[in-house]
Formats: sequence, C-alpha cells, structure tokens
Amino acid sequence: MALGNQLRELVDAFSELVAHHVRLARMELKEDARFIGVRVGLIAALAPLILVGYCFLCIALALTLRRWMGEELAFMTVGLLNLLIGGVGLAVVGKQLSGHKVMDATVVELASSTALVLPHPEKRPPAPLGMNGGRP
Repeated sequence: MALGNQLRELVDAFSELVAHHVRLARMELKEDARFIGVRVGLIAALAPLILVGYCFLCIALALTLRRWMGEELAFMTVGLLNLLIGGVGLAVVGKQLSGHKVMDATVVELASSTALVLPHPEKRPPAPLGMNGGRP
C-alpha cells in the first residue's frame, strides 16, 4: 500500500506542477499582451502628433532657411531632417518591442521542471546492444 500512496502523491504533485505552469503561462501572457498593447497604443496615439508637428515645423523651418538657400532646398532639408528623427524614434520603440521576451519566466520554469523530472542525457543508462543495431 505504501507504494500506491507514494505513486498517488507523485501523480498529485505532478498535476499540481502542471497546473502551476499553466497559471504562470496565463499570467505571463496577460502581462505580455498588456505591455505590447500599451506600446502599440502609444505609437497610434503619437503618430498624429508627429504628423501635425511635422507639418508645422517643416513650414516654419523651411521659411526660415529660405533666407540662406533656395526655397526647394530649404523644404527638402527640413523634410529629410524630420524623416530622420521620426525614423530613429520608431527604431527605438521597435527595439523595445523586439527585445521583450514573451513568456520568458514560463520557459525557464518549464525547463527547470523538465530537468528535475527527466534524467539528464549523460546520466541515462546505456541502451542494450540490440537497441542500436549492434553498434556501441
């Protein structure tokens, strides 16, 4: 009977471990979705402001620069400057999003649980000779 009790406890502990992993995965997915959602919302909210600011600054700066260079060159210079600044800003936000690991804690916990439950490949007993086609 002791072996049956131990087996039952092992099965209960394993099912509890799996349940904890599922709960951790759900929590982590929720947090990751919130993180990404907020960043995407910020991008969507800031895009119109960038567009309006781009228009006003382009006009004002180009009108100022036309005193020293041609009108076409002034507008082109201002446009390129704004595109450069906007591109750098989007690259920073994109790097933040790409650097965020989704479900990182779940993967680490699952790997540690798997390492506890499954024997390490070097510690497994060697296969019988007949299992590998007679090869060592």
